[in-house]
Amino acid sequence: MAVESDRVHAILAVLAEPTRFRIVETLAIRPHTIGEVAAVLGALQPQTTKHLQALEAAGVVRIHRLGRRKLAYLNRAALDEVAAWLGGLSVATPDDVALERYADAIAATEARISDDPAGHATILRFRRTIPAPPARVWEAWTDPRLLAQWWAPRHFEVEHSRLDAIPGGHVELRLREADGARYASAGTVSAAEPGRRLEFTLAPLGADGEPLFDAVHELTLSGRTRCRMELTIRVARADAAAAPMIAGLEPGWTQLLDALADVVARRA
Repeated sequence: MAVESDRVHAILAVLAEPTRFRIVETLAIRPHTIGEVAAVLGALQPQTTKHLQALEAAGVVRIHRLGRRKLAYLNRAALDEVAAWLGGLSVATPDDVALERYADAIAATEARISDDPAGHATILRFRRTIPAPPARVWEAWTDPRLLAQWWAPRHFEVEHSRLDAIPGGHVELRLREADGARYASAGTVSAAEPGRRLEFTLAPLGADGEPLFDAVHELTLSGRTRCRMELTIRVARADAAAAPMIAGLEPGWTQLLDALADVVARRA
């Protein structure tokens, strides 16, 4: 794969020169003699020959010597290889799709906040069925070692996490992105029934250390050998500046809960 990529890079590099690109366009119509190519370009034949030699070295053009005539034509297979390589780049990745959806969600959230800045509220509900007892799922929420394994969206790393599952307990999360940027969130536990229910606030912090909006999270667990997990998030007191963070709650928590389920499954 690396060899193919190097070959494509070499072809693209030689095509980046405008005169050579024009030669390729000319040869795409039909084979031409070197003199004909020079005439199309309005260039001297020695200059044209140098460009054709560069294209031939890269595998884009082939030269047939027919007696005293030299006929240039395209190596279509090489161009097919470039087209296939570029076609692979055009296929959207899951991250591309997620980013597009995130951008749409930000715009929709900004519009809702603008329409009703005083009374704006967002309610999100998530449900999962996890093939493990509620006690094991509860452990994933409250054990710091397990919490750090799932409490970060893709491309982020948990730098610090804490969830004290007692009324008045601290909730703290600090994430780090690949470029070194850090994001802190904090809140407080308001209710805790081990293995059954957990309610806490959690919101990103501004530069002044204050929450950027109110967000109450209510977690309920039920079942015996298979845990039915429900998480409801209620967001209020938000302004338009917080729209990107509010819009990120749905995709973010979707990733987090999927990761939580994986952590629990690995411990089964």
